[in-house]
Amino acid sequence: MIHPSDQASPASSSTSASKKTEKHGRFVRELISVATSRISVKIMQFVSSLIVARLLGPDGRGMVSALTVPSQLAVSVSEMGVRQSTAFHLGRKIIPLPRLQPTLLAMVPIASAAAIVLSLIYFEFVGIARGNWTLRILAVATIPLSLSASYASGVFLGQQRIAEFRKTSWRPGFISLVLVILLGWAAGWGIYGVMLATAGGALAASAYALFLLGKEQPLRLGFDRAVAMQLQRKGISYAASLVILMLNYRVMILLLTRLGTLTDVGLYAQAIAIAELIWEVPTMLGSLVLSRGVNAKDETLFSRKVLLLARLAFVAAVVISIFVGFAAKYLFPILYGHRFEQSADICILLLPGIVAFIVFKVLHIDLAGRGKPWTAMIIMVPVLVLNVALGWVMIVRYGAMGAAVASSACYLVATVGYVILYNRVTGLSLRDILLPQPGDLGMIRRALPFGR
Repeated sequence: MIHPSDQASPASSSTSASKKTEKHGRFVRELISVATSRISVKIMQFVSSLIVARLLGPDGRGMVSALTVPSQLAVSVSEMGVRQSTAFHLGRKIIPLPRLQPTLLAMVPIASAAAIVLSLIYFEFVGIARGNWTLRILAVATIPLSLSASYASGVFLGQQRIAEFRKTSWRPGFISLVLVILLGWAAGWGIYGVMLATAGGALAASAYALFLLGKEQPLRLGFDRAVAMQLQRKGISYAASLVILMLNYRVMILLLTRLGTLTDVGLYAQAIAIAELIWEVPTMLGSLVLSRGVNAKDETLFSRKVLLLARLAFVAAVVISIFVGFAAKYLFPILYGHRFEQSADICILLLPGIVAFIVFKVLHIDLAGRGKPWTAMIIMVPVLVLNVALGWVMIVRYGAMGAAVASSACYLVATVGYVILYNRVTGLSLRDILLPQPGDLGMIRRALPFGR
């Protein structure tokens, strides 16, 4: 006698397979969408940086970096990890959006005030644009705009509204590029035009993000102390790790501003802008991985997929870096002019660490999605101390070239340390983490649109 459940099982299996296929197709579509948008953004940023470099030269390029980098770091500090914490709490269904949104919006002006004060204190201490309050105000004007866009994007990530999150990314880059051409070049406003263009791009990002957020439910301000404390408790670990990471990324700009010249800052900034393009391999997938991670039911299975992504990203980065290494000597003078020839050597010195650090970036996204962003601090706090100490010595002796050597060495140290830590936290063996696995080819085949 056939049991009724046995009769139903083929249909049930068919439904399950259909849902799995539909979910896979959605993931692939989102992946392609995010990648396409990210590539568009980087192309616009690349063209914009090319115009700025040729328009302002190393000194002017250095001034732009000296003004914008501290403001970006201040945003990371004052944001308190709220973006990632929002994604976590929404993704895990801990706090509903109607209760969360008003408090989220009310936190923007509070965090902005703290970031603006920090930035202005730093400008005065280092002497950036001393006496030129127009440039300083333009630099800090982006802070509240960046924070509001960041908080809103946390909602999109937590709800897996990847398409909407993607839509917020390319418009600001396009508007900023248009404004650089109109104000910096055509109108001849130079550095003032470039800073206005940066503020214009941030304004577009903020306005569009809030527009999308308002479509979900009417925007309103309110402050729920319990919600704010819950976001900040989880956010502190995200914030601390993000700030430490950002400092490691940009500490050489700060040290060069203090110990070197604006020309050194400009040469290094242009080199790092090209070298860090290699990070786009994992970065274009980072938001998607984080969004999936905070919603993942089987963390070990998800980690194995992330490890495959890390291995593929590393191989792709090696190939790209070889091309960049050989082409740098020709690319920099052609693209940015002969004043940036030294940036080619700086870029080549940065490549080993930049490529290795891709593994760190992908593995960290996985642990952050599990709600363990603090793991980055275990490695990156001592690496930051090493970065400052080694960078100080190398910059005093060798200028921007020394900064590149110090930065690359620290990225290598950080990657080795984090792989060992990831092994301890996840329980996955170093062999599983580093070496190709038997199921990799099958996983790649299933991930392709035609591999179902």
